[in-house]
Amino acid sequence: MKLTSMMRQLQSVEAAHAGPVKVTRGLWQTFLRELAGVVFFNTAIALLLVFTGFGGTFLQNFVFSQCIGISITLFVDGGRRVIWGDGTPSMVPFLLLVVIGCVAGLVVGIACGTALLGVPISNWRMLNGRSLPIVLVVALIATGIGTYHGWSRARLSQLREATAQQALREAAADKQLVRAQLQTLQAQLEPHFLFNVLANLDSLIARDPARARILLGHLNRFLRASLAATRAEVTALADEFALLEALMAIQQVRFGERLRYTFELPEDCRALPVPPMLVQPLVENAVKHGVEPLAGGASVHVSARRERSASGAWQVVLRVADDGAGFRAAVGADGDDRAGGVGLTNIRERLRVLFGDAARLTLTEGVPRGVVATLRLPAESSGPPAVPTA
Repeated sequence: MKLTSMMRQLQSVEAAHAGPVKVTRGLWQTFLRELAGVVFFNTAIALLLVFTGFGGTFLQNFVFSQCIGISITLFVDGGRRVIWGDGTPSMVPFLLLVVIGCVAGLVVGIACGTALLGVPISNWRMLNGRSLPIVLVVALIATGIGTYHGWSRARLSQLREATAQQALREAAADKQLVRAQLQTLQAQLEPHFLFNVLANLDSLIARDPARARILLGHLNRFLRASLAATRAEVTALADEFALLEALMAIQQVRFGERLRYTFELPEDCRALPVPPMLVQPLVENAVKHGVEPLAGGASVHVSARRERSASGAWQVVLRVADDGAGFRAAVGADGDDRAGGVGLTNIRERLRVLFGDAARLTLTEGVPRGVVATLRLPAESSGPPAVPTA
C-alpha cells in the first residue's frame, strides 16, 4: 500500500508539531493592544483638528478625543469581552452593545474631559470661542471604526484558531493512520521468516533434538526482542543489533559453518534512535540471496557508523555487506527480486513516510563479489560523536 500521499502531512505535523501549537493571544492582552491603537488614532485626530483650525486648542482636542474615544472603547470592546469572552458575538446583540456603548461612552467622555480641563460640564460646547461638537463627532466616528476593526480582527483570529485546531486534529488522525500502516509494514516481514524457522525446527526435532533445543532458545530470544520492537516507534541501535544477532544465531543453526557473520557497533552509535526492524530485511536478504545459493556459504558483515552528510548534518550509516552470490542470484525461485522484493519495498515506503528525502537505501555490487546494502538515516538529534576517553 502506497503511503506517499500522506508523507507531507506527517512531516508537517512533526516538524511544526513537535508539540501542541498555541494560536490564541491573551484575551485582555489583545484588548490593551487595540486600546493603545485607539489612543494613537485619537492623538492623530487632535493634531489634525489643530492644523485645520477646528475645535479648540490641541490640549482641548486631545483631552476630549481621548476621553470619549477610550470611554467608548471600554464600553463596547471591553463589554464584548466581558459578555462573550473569546467567543464570536452575534450581530444584533453586538450592534445593540455598540449603540449603548457609544451613548454611555460619549456621556462619560464628556464628563471626564470637562473635569480634566477644569470647566463646568455645561460649558463643554464652547471653549476658547470654538465649537467642539465636531471634535466629538470625529472622535465618535473614529472610535466606532476602531471598535469595528477590533471586532473584525478578533473574529478573524477566532476563525484562524478554529481552522488551525481543525488542521491539528486532522493531522493527528493522519499520523495515527500512518503509524498503523507502518506497523502493518513491519508485520509483513515476520510470517515468511517464522514459517521457515518453524519448518526447520520441525525437521530438527526428529533428527537432532539438541540442535532443535538450541534453535528454540534462539527463536525465543528473537521473538521477545521482535515483540518489543513492533510495539515501539523507535528503538536504540544497540537493541536493533541485539535483534539481528538473535536472527543470525537462528540462521547459523540452519546453515552451520556455511554462514559466517560479524557485527560492528561503535560505542557512540549504541544509543542512536532508529525505526525498529528496519535492518532485518537487509540481513535476511543477505542470507537468502548471498549465503544460501553457494555450497560453501558466505560471510555477512553488519556495521553502523556516524558521519557528516554533504549538507553538514549528522547521519547514521547502516551497512549490510555479504560476499555471496551477488546480483546474479537476484531472482529466486519464489520470484523475489533482490533489488526490489517485498522487504526492500517496505523499507523504502517506511523511509519515505518517516524521513522523506532525508533518508535513502542503496544497493551496490560488493568487491570481489556479493552485495552491499547501505541505509542512511538522519541523526541530527543525537549530537556530535562522543570523544573516547582514556
